[in-house]
Amino acid sequence: MATLHRSILAQFEANKDSLAIEGKRASGLSYQAFGGCIRALQAELGNRNVGVLGILSTRRIETYVAVLAAFFSSIRFVPLNPALPISRHEKILTSASVDLIVNDTDTKELAASLSVQSIDLGDFLAPLPPEGLPEMQTIPDENAIAYHMFTSGSTGDPKGVPVNYACLEHYITQVTDALGIPSGRRFSQLFDLSFDLAMHDIFLALYSGGTICPARPMDLLMPHSYLAKNKIDIWFSVPMLASQVAKGQGDKPVGHSLEMALFCGEALPSDSASAFQNFLVDGAPLYNLYGPTEATIAFTYKRFSQDDAILANVPLGAPFGSNRIAIETEGGVTTSPKEGDEGELLLAGPQVFEGYQPETGSSPFIESDSDRYYRSGDLVCIREGELVYLGRNDGQIKLRGYRIELGDIEAAFRKVFGCKVAAAVLLGEGDDRQIAIAYEAEKPFSDMESLHDALPKYMHPVRFLCLDAMPTNMNGKIDRKALKAMSWPD
Repeated sequence: MATLHRSILAQFEANKDSLAIEGKRASGLSYQAFGGCIRALQAELGNRNVGVLGILSTRRIETYVAVLAAFFSSIRFVPLNPALPISRHEKILTSASVDLIVNDTDTKELAASLSVQSIDLGDFLAPLPPEGLPEMQTIPDENAIAYHMFTSGSTGDPKGVPVNYACLEHYITQVTDALGIPSGRRFSQLFDLSFDLAMHDIFLALYSGGTICPARPMDLLMPHSYLAKNKIDIWFSVPMLASQVAKGQGDKPVGHSLEMALFCGEALPSDSASAFQNFLVDGAPLYNLYGPTEATIAFTYKRFSQDDAILANVPLGAPFGSNRIAIETEGGVTTSPKEGDEGELLLAGPQVFEGYQPETGSSPFIESDSDRYYRSGDLVCIREGELVYLGRNDGQIKLRGYRIELGDIEAAFRKVFGCKVAAAVLLGEGDDRQIAIAYEAEKPFSDMESLHDALPKYMHPVRFLCLDAMPTNMNGKIDRKALKAMSWPD
């Protein structure tokens, strides 16, 4: 065990003068300077006897220092999204038993408003500590938790997904081999730390001796400029940014060509993949990755080809490494799916988590052939030997890369407005999709702004419909198809 730790530490030793993080400083931060910052924070965390570290920072030098200090010190870390309401932060802090928060200059005020003690890394790292190397203080237990993600939960409370070191190590080492990640490249970093795809950016870049190029808020609005300005070699984003890059570039010549492009987080439209190839070196690969947080970042991969262009979405492909799949069809669980099999995708192997913390009450696993599979909730079929995504079998959606439980939105809406019945749906297609919510009330609620304190921005409904009674199906359940077909006010 600790292959990942030792490999990343070896990159710090071998690339002391190479750029580890592109930053506001003209020269960025070298591996040696980065190592000195990590080691300084490790000493501070050790003095404070920190067991669980909350990181209230995203896409900044402080973010990466905190992640690597926790990683090399075998301290569980919990990413905290600065955009979340305070009430949601408090639920996460309690659920994960966080005993110290590290923040940056921009999140200092928010950190001070929370119930857990915090330190400002912006002050702690200025001036920069002496250059050095991270210290691998202990060999971590492979079953110990590396990081604890919190996703949208159907009960209205955040759902905790703990990912252990063995899961993370398998992902980083095996996806590197599967995709043929070269060393010393410049990696995009577009995801918030609270989005588990950020772990791909951070650990894959450092594992291969590359450079992390964090995007600033304006870069997310002009990703085509960010790509060229930072001379990105390996791109990783949600599919929506593929179309944004193409639209932003228009007919302008491409200023910089990528060596590889990766997409994950939601279905990848084939036309978006085709358009994005203009930003790649001729013949360079473009991959569609798939995987829920519970199976550590990504689980399957598919290299896009022109044969896929006739499909609506790029297939999910096949598992990499020791990952295993099964499909639950009408006839039961099929551990060796064949052409035409269709049903819920089940996931097993070294990347699958051990279970939610805190527990959610019902098990997300199913036993079959002496193996334990995670129920993904995704419907797939086998077509020409590959997994093809068909949709969801529950109330979970993916929007702009975020996994969202519609029940979470409904629970927050009922609590804020005191109504008994509310139903959230996703309207529209492609980049025009919007979250909408219908509710039963005598008259429309006038102040929807009060909902903003209960939900993060990416979960805010933008269209509302007041009904005397919800449409129901023959089983007495809310008929969401009928809701979608209704006339919704703008």
